Amino acid sequence: MNRYEEAFKRAKADRESALIPFAVAGDPDPDMFLDVIKAYVDGGADVLEIGYPFSDPVADGPVNQRASQRAISAGLNHSLFFSLVKEIRSFTDIPIGLLTYANTINHLGAATFCRRAAQAGIDSILTADMPPEESADLDAQMHKHGIGRVYIVSELTPDDRMRYIGDRVDSFVYVVSRPGVTGADTALSSSVKATLARLRRVSKKPAAVGFGIATPSHVREVTGAGAQGVIVGSALVNMIEDAAKRGASPARALKKRVSELKAATRHA
Repeated sequence: MNRYEEAFKRAKADRESALIPFAVAGDPDPDMFLDVIKAYVDGGADVLEIGYPFSDPVADGPVNQRASQRAISAGLNHSLFFSLVKEIRSFTDIPIGLLTYANTINHLGAATFCRRAAQAGIDSILTADMPPEESADLDAQMHKHGIGRVYIVSELTPDDRMRYIGDRVDSFVYVVSRPGVTGADTALSSSVKATLARLRRVSKKPAAVGFGIATPSHVREVTGAGAQGVIVGSALVNMIEDAAKRGASPARALKKRVSELKAATRHA
């Protein structure tokens, strides 16, 4: 049983959905980033999603774009990224998912990138700008090195393509709550429940919903709609940015916020 299977099985046994907080690697600087991840873990995160900073993150909204810029300015590169993941592995055994872009992987080559990712302790990779139809070489290297695949579906995805994606995923299916880019919203799309229901009819793989989820009430809504996982990104990255502007540590506030979000994953 891999780490994802254990995490989703444990959450189900506890009548909860898995909470998956997001941060950009190296944001706002490498040391503070590790404090952020420790706060997530201490706050009750079930899974971690870490973004590799990229100069042109087309799936990300302005909050996460600025986080990438801060991390790049702070010196984040391949070697530092993998060393940070190894450091995370020294204090937690929960799954670590990587959100990245094709250029980042191509820079090292899929074989080298996946080997180093596996050695560092990464459990899955989602390449936001590489659909499964174009991922054969990367998929082969991920399989070789024991790294799980994650792909995206949305309310616009036809049933037959949902089935195609579900057949190729071995970590979880990332369900975007609405079309567009990442970013905290005041209200969630009314289509989430229907999208999850369609996905369940064609795939038994765990489904985690992201994009726009910002508050405990959002988490409760998504959990009630049947999501096995809930991804919270921009709302937390915004807290990191605010603290960085003040020259303060966001760790205490993040731990409290993640704890509140985790409490909201409990099934009614």
